[in-house]
Amino acid sequence: MNLDREKELSVTNSSPLSKATKGVPLPLVLVVPFVLQIFAAVGITSYLSFRNGQKAVNELATQLTGKTSDLVAQHLDIYLSTPRQINQLNLDGLETGLLDIENFQQTKIYLWKQIKLFKDVGYISLGTANGNFMGAGRYQDGNFEISETSRNTNGKNNWYFADEQGKPLEGAELSGFDEYDFKSEAWYSNAVQAGKPIWSDIYQWEDYPEYISIALSYPIYDAKKQLLGVLSVDQQLSQVSSFLRDIEVSPSGKVFILERNGLLVGSSSNEQPYKLIKNEAKRLKASESSDQLIKATTNYLKEKFNSLKNINQVQQLKFEIEGSPQFVQVTPWKDELGLDWLVVVAMPESDFMAEIHANNRTTILLCIASLVVATLLGIITSGWITRPIRRLSDASNAIANGDLDRTVEVFGVNELGVLAHSFNQMASQLKASFTQLDVTNKTLESTNAELDRTNQELEQTNQELENRVTERTQELQISKEKAEQAQQTAEVANKAKSTFLANMSHELRTPLNAILGFTQIMQRDQTATRAQKENLAIVNRSGEHLLALINDVLDISKIEAGRISLNPSSFDLHRLLDTTAEMLEFKADAKGLQLLFERHLDTPQYICTDEQKLRQVLINLLNNAIKFTTEGSVTLRVKPDTTDINTLLFEIEDTGAGIAPEELGTLFEAFTQTESGRQSEEGTGLGLPISRKFVQLMGGELTASSQLGVGTVFKFNIIAEAALEEELQPQKPPKKVIGLEPNQPNYRILVVDDRWENRQIVLKLLEPIGFETKEAVNGKEAIAIWEQWQPHLIWMDMRMPVMNGYEATEYIKSHLKGQATYIIALTASTFEEERAIILSTGCDDFVRKPFRGAVLFDKMAEYLGVRYVYAKNNESAGIVAEPISDFILEPTSLRVMPSEWLTQLGRASADLNEKMVAELIAQIPVRHTLLTQALQNKVKDFDFDDIVDLVEQTVRETPP
Repeated sequence: MNLDREKELSVTNSSPLSKATKGVPLPLVLVVPFVLQIFAAVGITSYLSFRNGQKAVNELATQLTGKTSDLVAQHLDIYLSTPRQINQLNLDGLETGLLDIENFQQTKIYLWKQIKLFKDVGYISLGTANGNFMGAGRYQDGNFEISETSRNTNGKNNWYFADEQGKPLEGAELSGFDEYDFKSEAWYSNAVQAGKPIWSDIYQWEDYPEYISIALSYPIYDAKKQLLGVLSVDQQLSQVSSFLRDIEVSPSGKVFILERNGLLVGSSSNEQPYKLIKNEAKRLKASESSDQLIKATTNYLKEKFNSLKNINQVQQLKFEIEGSPQFVQVTPWKDELGLDWLVVVAMPESDFMAEIHANNRTTILLCIASLVVATLLGIITSGWITRPIRRLSDASNAIANGDLDRTVEVFGVNELGVLAHSFNQMASQLKASFTQLDVTNKTLESTNAELDRTNQELEQTNQELENRVTERTQELQISKEKAEQAQQTAEVANKAKSTFLANMSHELRTPLNAILGFTQIMQRDQTATRAQKENLAIVNRSGEHLLALINDVLDISKIEAGRISLNPSSFDLHRLLDTTAEMLEFKADAKGLQLLFERHLDTPQYICTDEQKLRQVLINLLNNAIKFTTEGSVTLRVKPDTTDINTLLFEIEDTGAGIAPEELGTLFEAFTQTESGRQSEEGTGLGLPISRKFVQLMGGELTASSQLGVGTVFKFNIIAEAALEEELQPQKPPKKVIGLEPNQPNYRILVVDDRWENRQIVLKLLEPIGFETKEAVNGKEAIAIWEQWQPHLIWMDMRMPVMNGYEATEYIKSHLKGQATYIIALTASTFEEERAIILSTGCDDFVRKPFRGAVLFDKMAEYLGVRYVYAKNNESAGIVAEPISDFILEPTSLRVMPSEWLTQLGRASADLNEKMVAELIAQIPVRHTLLTQALQNKVKDFDFDDIVDLVEQTVRETPP
């Protein structure tokens, strides 16, 4: 036995690892590998962090230059639209007779008022073909000039500085000069020669070189195309540089605007876009700028493209200045009247790399610190392990010398603890044989004493029980008081939660109102292209999705508060099932799934229950089934209950991955998702809890069963009485309002809202139809307009500063004439309690944001009796329904067709074989009507390249 053990130890000690560590101290064996592992992990992590940082800098710079260029282009679009607005206003005034070019006093005062209204305009002028001239200008010191050349001035040009009433300033002299041939100036002669609106070159005022301006001139003609004169507006460009300086790019980045000839229009540097040469102002070329980044960037662009005129599209570039990399984006900006500028954004890479370099230094320090900490921890750990081994060695020597009472402490390390325990057990067994007799004697002596002690403990126990009964009674009373206090706290918390949800609903629905409202307005635009309509449809669906999420949160809140109720109505169950199938069929086809609807022959067609809640339950369950099923089918079964004719049974079965048994218990808890739901990163975890509550409201129960790898089945029943077809509400086809019928009053509509975008939505819906509108930003302003204008109807927002909608409504309705004005509340609140409060203040009706335009038209027809003119049926269907606008043609759309068909379609499209493509499209099954229409539109627009790209991407992404 001993020989075998020694042989085993000899084999073990002869291993390579044993030979390598022979004679090496145990602390060193423990410390070195530990330190090397820590150091390697920190080093690799630091290197990857540095590489990712560099990549992030490049992506950030690209995004920042792009966003900055877009911001500058948007500002230029808005800023340079002012001259066009002014010229168009003046042209409209001349055409309608509001402005008379022969009434010199009226005209020049009119121009003076305009120059005061538009802050960025330098000069507004009108020159007539018969030699008359009227103008008004603004100086940077705040003074205003009025100028006139007419028969009133005997042909001379007189001008003066005007006061707040447009009269000459007190003490100011009337100035002028005899000869002023404005017809020879470019703003007049160029417009006459062009015969259309035209921009001038950028120029500086003769007496004020720091006034850099550009003029927009409109020629005026009478009905016989005879020239009457020229309208002109000088737009000051000094504000362009101010705007560019306000843009936050990067610490050393620059934004500047160039003409194609290289002259600066404006820049974010403190340098002026002109320079003085012999006291004469000359515009500055960007290549001669004192700003090194602007100068170097311009020279680089000229060198790369040979000429600035060759830059015809957005360019994102990177070059170096003295070895320092620079990010550059140059964006062409044009308008329809001839302006052609370049917007340039330049940023040094060093602005972004400073933090990465700092992180590198920090990483090095962390590596050193990690090495030191790892070394210290290794030393401490080795000491912790070797100390118990030494104690075991000392105890073994003591027992060998006859000290049988010697034991060792059981150590924290498991293996050493087992060894120590075995050691102590061995010592205990040695002592047991010697102490057994003594123990027996002592046991007999202690038995009597134990009996006496037991009697005393029984008496003490009885007393303790009496005390505990008293204490328990007191604890129950305290618990009752705490429970009542907790209930009060819960009620307060529930009220606070309702208030919070009301505020959040208002804050979220207000911008959603703008998103969905403007989308509706833009979808009514007949000039919108198909691509624009598809984009609008995407925006609208995203907004509707966000609105659905908000409604889910509010629904679950209402459910928890017990404020949700059943709204039964009679409807066509078969039609509801068919429309649900149509809605989800394409989504299932795109994933290669079968969507089956099995309706029992005895299922009633017309029933009475809450149609909206039933539809939401079906869509929630079917959507979940399709989302978590990758192959196979999703089946909906509907049949009546054989034991109760007023009960319907629904079953949704899928062949998905299934749900784990431990997750079924929490499946219907709010904000809880299964593992597959969390992996999909979709949803809020509210669909199933809401569905279950809706089913319970409809008199049934929702249950789920599942088996991993097989699928899931959801079952529910509802109470639904049979209904008659005559009880159904008639379905009206959607109609688009395009105008008002003749022989109606001139309806005056007042829109009150503190948010500009909310007012614009209503105004842009009503004004094109023919309503006369005005707007107010708060209740106080609304009352003032109501007293003077007497509108027929007021659309009133309820939450506004200064004076809210509640106070304004109460004030208006408290007057006799206010009873003739209808007031309809527009609010983002979704709580029924809020509706009752609003109606109690005097509002005639209540519309929630976000709203649809048709709701506004219906409400005005209901209260004012307005009669509309509607678009024709086919036109209305094409604009309002727009089925194709909601369909996005994607590579997954083509997966419903076989691979051979895809190959033929790609080849025919590449050959521009329109006939063959049309024949292939005709082979698409009838149920995929939207796909057919989308491809037919591509063919009609000759977009064969798009079809080829879609086919190639579909083939590439389709698994073999």
